[in-house]
Amino acid sequence: MNKKLLWSGLALALGLSLQSCAFVAQKDREVLSDPIMQLKDNAAESSSDAHNMPRREGSSGGGAGAGGGCGC
Repeated sequence: MNKKLLWSGLALALGLSLQSCAFVAQKDREVLSDPIMQLKDNAAESSSDAHNMPRREGSSGGGAGAGGGCGC
């Protein structure tokens, strides 16, 4: 067997074995659930994005119901 292949396989196995999930203590979960850590936008930013989307995309309508858009 080729030594390079053996060392590559060993390095891959070592790298995969070092990955793990971390245990988060109950007292530390409060910090991780801070609203600033969430992916949701605030109301003003969402409204602004919804207002500017048709201009960026070159289409209008189709955001909440059927129809609109480019008509494809």
